[in-house]
Amino acid sequence: MKKLVCALIVALTASSCFLSCKSNDDEVEYSSDCYIKSFALGGMKRMMHSTTTSGNDTTYYITLTGSAFPMSINHIEGTITNATPLPTGTQLDAITTTITSQGLVVYASEADTTTWTRHASTDSLNFTQPLIFRVIATDGHSYRDYKVSLSTRDNDPDEYAWTKLTTADALEGRTATKLLPDATNGEATSLPVILSSDAGSCYVSRATGSQWNEQPCTGLPQTADVRSAVTFDNAFWMTTTDGQLYTSDDAIAWSQVSTDVLGAATLIAASSTALYASILSAQGLTIARSADGINWQSTPTERALDAEVVASAAYTQPNGNHRVVIATAAQGATALDTWSLLEDYETTWSLFSDDELNTYRLPLAKVTSITHYNDRLFAFSGTDILVSDDNGITWQTDSKISLPFSDTDVQSATAMGEYIYILGGTQLWQARLNSYGE
Repeated sequence: MKKLVCALIVALTASSCFLSCKSNDDEVEYSSDCYIKSFALGGMKRMMHSTTTSGNDTTYYITLTGSAFPMSINHIEGTITNATPLPTGTQLDAITTTITSQGLVVYASEADTTTWTRHASTDSLNFTQPLIFRVIATDGHSYRDYKVSLSTRDNDPDEYAWTKLTTADALEGRTATKLLPDATNGEATSLPVILSSDAGSCYVSRATGSQWNEQPCTGLPQTADVRSAVTFDNAFWMTTTDGQLYTSDDAIAWSQVSTDVLGAATLIAASSTALYASILSAQGLTIARSADGINWQSTPTERALDAEVVASAAYTQPNGNHRVVIATAAQGATALDTWSLLEDYETTWSLFSDDELNTYRLPLAKVTSITHYNDRLFAFSGTDILVSDDNGITWQTDSKISLPFSDTDVQSATAMGEYIYILGGTQLWQARLNSYGE
């Protein structure tokens, strides 16, 4: 223990110690124990950035809960730090702290330890620079110092970081490509499968370590449409341009499925429980679902579906609900329509974009993919990314994510685990929300 030579500290100690009084002039012994038992942060303010409806930048504040960022105490080194960095934008100049200790706690700036203040849980402390917290034993002489510092993230946890995985030269000139979650390996660390076609031939590319190997598909007719491919029930599924259905366990060897679907069917989505297809028949365009790919049942829509299904997403919401969202391009429309179906509770598709006051619909452009990631929907259209936080009702740009290239369009996108994957030309990229990198 160090010996304290400071009249102020001695005075503070004398006024606060609990003295044990004894009669007959018995000697009173005081403890030399002094240490911090726990150190907790109070509520903190975080500055957030946003954009107004007129497109101007604006800021607002949210409150962070201090208990979400536990403090780590190192008694040997005499340091106290936050185990998890605070988010970017956290205001460090006004933070309260709750301390339990053996001994009296005072604090001072690391830059000036000549002036000490007795600690109180209501004190608003400035942690833009480290503070020294001193615990003084009841003997009035022994003390222990702790250097307390708070760290913040170097990057914004709400931003997305892109990494280029590969350039697949074999994709150059292919007429159609599709990214699919790997049905044979659903681990979060696995990579997607690339399906492509050219002149009636189908190819599949899959990563082996850092190498991407391509193989030709077998068992498919020249009419196979890789853009219709989905993963469902640990297998790959695909339809042909004339409505035939095929399936494969490895995306290489395919076999035809005998179904009761009437008319020209095109797969449009797959949830965890069913396949979905758009079916063109004499009665018009309908959407059907199947739990096995063999038996199909029509699912009605709020309005007649006089439109082409251009993109879709099927996902499980945080509350456990299973939702399917599709985007359609109706004739003469000025924007894309979005339809939603809650599998567990609804039998009819709801038209989410049926609101004249909604000015944030998907623009009338060729949306190539919609994917669900981090409880948000991402729509990829050419060189743009639009995001929906309300299951497809409204769509807006997000300054936290932009494409890693500008010289080509996004052809396909999917999400697996902590990552979004996009295919642009011959380049495969992955993005992860920075907060996943904790």
